Amino acid sequence: MLKRVLPGPRFLPRMRGVPFRLWQPNRPQSETRPVSPDPPMTPTAPSLLTRKLRRGGVARAPLPDLELIGAALARRVEDRLRPLVKTIVTAGAGPARVGKLAAAAGAIVVPALIGVVEVEDADTPGLLTARAELAYHLIDLLLGGDPAAAPPARVRPFTAIDMVLCRPVLDAVLAAFADAIGEGLGRRPAKAPTIRDQRQTLAQLRLAPDYIDVLSFEVTLTLGEAGRVGALTLILPLSALDVIRASVRSLDARAARDRRDDPWKLTMRRAAAAAPVPVTAELHRQTLSLAALRALAVGQVLEIPASAPSEIALTIPQPGGRTARLATAELGAYRGAKVVKLTEPPDDRPRRHVIAALGPDPAPPPVPGEPPQSES
Repeated sequence: MLKRVLPGPRFLPRMRGVPFRLWQPNRPQSETRPVSPDPPMTPTAPSLLTRKLRRGGVARAPLPDLELIGAALARRVEDRLRPLVKTIVTAGAGPARVGKLAAAAGAIVVPALIGVVEVEDADTPGLLTARAELAYHLIDLLLGGDPAAAPPARVRPFTAIDMVLCRPVLDAVLAAFADAIGEGLGRRPAKAPTIRDQRQTLAQLRLAPDYIDVLSFEVTLTLGEAGRVGALTLILPLSALDVIRASVRSLDARAARDRRDDPWKLTMRRAAAAAPVPVTAELHRQTLSLAALRALAVGQVLEIPASAPSEIALTIPQPGGRTARLATAELGAYRGAKVVKLTEPPDDRPRRHVIAALGPDPAPPPVPGEPPQSES
């Protein structure tokens, strides 16, 4: 005898947020169990990739010899700020640090003199910050303050005049950094950083995600005989430093191509300079019909213009059977031989092509015995 098996509770359909009635055949009573709904999704919660990037380590700086670059930065800052403040400037560089943007930006105490640093072809800008104490002393010295006095620095919001006064200082620091890069990499970068904007807080400034890797240089400045002390910090993303290093490498590659003392290039240039180029002197060109060509015979006279001997065209061959006009010359005689004398400067386009191939070498001296000019 077959028995019908009723489905158990685990086969009952389940709907989110809807209570269901649990029925069992051996128990006459029934009970209702509510099903708790799934927790709502939080759209503001960081993604898994973002959390991993924040917890991950930092990359290596693309610049070699960071200590050397930091020391060179301090020296160059001294040289460039001294004419601006017109007093003694002493700079000391701290150790370069590689970290996250969140940590570097969190160390900035506002209000501060902040310059947004832009590098050409780089997607992420950097920061150049001067603390409020240093900005106060710089503004005082730029306005004619006494270098032998050290008044206490007052922390206050910066005005538009303060921003304009301190802009040359920020430009000088970035120029000093470009010089320091030149000392570290052997060549000043072609794509030097520049100031794009000035701020005094980071409240409305969104540079990049806070988990990107940045390189920070801190320089402590001592101004004047009284020893006014302040600090500035240069924060650059590693991606911007990659662009700077790539620009230096491109300059190195270009300089290697343009080296004049390369033995292989010297040999190739000498071989190319000795290559023969046929030059044709055309007295006159005219068009004949097919019948006239068929009737050509010995003794036949072809008429040419009277100005043809003074308008001889010097041409050089071109690919495809074409010719290019090089210059215009005049027919004459010299020492019993027929010669042509240039009556106008040659076309500059072939000369530019020759300079591009051989370089701007001076023309060789004339060979003794050659005519300096023709006799007509």
